[in-house]
Amino acid sequence: MEEQSINRILKEYFKEGTKSFLPHVSINNVVFGYDHPHLKVLVQKIPGYDLWLLPGGYIKDDENIDDAVYRNLKLNGIENVFLRQVKTFGDAHRITALSETKDENNTNYENIRHWVSSRFVTVVYYGLVRYHQTRIFNGAISSESIWMDVDSLQNLAVDHASIITETRKILITELQNFPVASSLMPDTFTLNELRGLYEAILKRSIDRGTFRRKILKQGIVEQVDKRKDALGRPSILFRFNMDSYINSLSGETKFGF
Repeated sequence: MEEQSINRILKEYFKEGTKSFLPHVSINNVVFGYDHPHLKVLVQKIPGYDLWLLPGGYIKDDENIDDAVYRNLKLNGIENVFLRQVKTFGDAHRITALSETKDENNTNYENIRHWVSSRFVTVVYYGLVRYHQTRIFNGAISSESIWMDVDSLQNLAVDHASIITETRKILITELQNFPVASSLMPDTFTLNELRGLYEAILKRSIDRGTFRRKILKQGIVEQVDKRKDALGRPSILFRFNMDSYINSLSGETKFGF
């Protein structure tokens, strides 16, 4: 993606100035995508820094927080997203490392730069999207957006690595209580691809036979077609039976892989 200047980004996002946003409160979004067999998280380059941040932004004075989350995600091209609030992160020194970093080449908009580098409490949401069906854009306050493997987090600013780690822990519990899998998988998939998703979230291997028996016994997927791999071997394609899937999440039965 084309690099944007920090001044252009600040001018566009803060066209009504900092007074249109609530001070000291921000939002961050841990947006997960699944590219078999890897769980990915969306991150953005901080303009003027060799660091990455979670997508997010600020809340307008007259705006509900959920509306602010959807507005900022829409700037990333993300509209169809399963979204849940995680928790609030408010360590007193979470912004210190970033605020102490200077960029001598960019001296314009210093009032805005000072405002965004002051102490912020951030409300974190996680979002689930279908990786191969989502076209991402640079978003609100960034010069570049990429998908980063959650097992290879690098150069994340402030406490965002910790936020991702904490959110991933929560996702393990959410997996058996909310439609996490159907929100990450494509319309059709093999059982091996679905098993890969569970392994990526749970961070452990699952016996192939056990997984197949449990999933088919639950009746949460149904066979729809066959396809051949690069070697010409047939694979059975499945899709979620959403009624059965939702019922299984609301019931007492757990997968127990």
